[in-house]
Amino acid sequence: MNNRIKVIMLWGVFLFGMISHTLLAVMPVFWGQSVAMTQEQIAANPMAPMMWMMLFFFLFPMIMIVLTLSIEVKWCRITNLVLSLLFTLMNIWHLIDHLGESPVDSCQIVLLTFVLISGILLNIFSFRWMKKQGDQNVRK
Repeated sequence: MNNRIKVIMLWGVFLFGMISHTLLAVMPVFWGQSVAMTQEQIAANPMAPMMWMMLFFFLFPMIMIVLTLSIEVKWCRITNLVLSLLFTLMNIWHLIDHLGESPVDSCQIVLLTFVLISGILLNIFSFRWMKKQGDQNVRK
């Protein structure tokens, strides 16, 4: 399997991980618990910017999947690498943020750790794909 296919698959894993992260956050609703933010949390994080940030985390992996499937040019490979590094850094920050919560949600920590490992693999394969002149140089 070549690096380009690995990049596409790992963007999909990242996207699925973020969707799963969101679903895990609202699961307590099914047991009658509230997942509503406190007034202090709302004041610190107004909802509109949060919604745009979530859209960013869901939309950009989809865009990168489509671009990676459609375009085999250097700028696309560089953009892919830069975005994969950015997403990995954001994931590290988010994991640390969750570790600072009380109580710590171990399910989220396991999921975010897996997403982080997948992100690191995405960085590695994105770098390898960027260095290639095209898929014809891939070793079998």
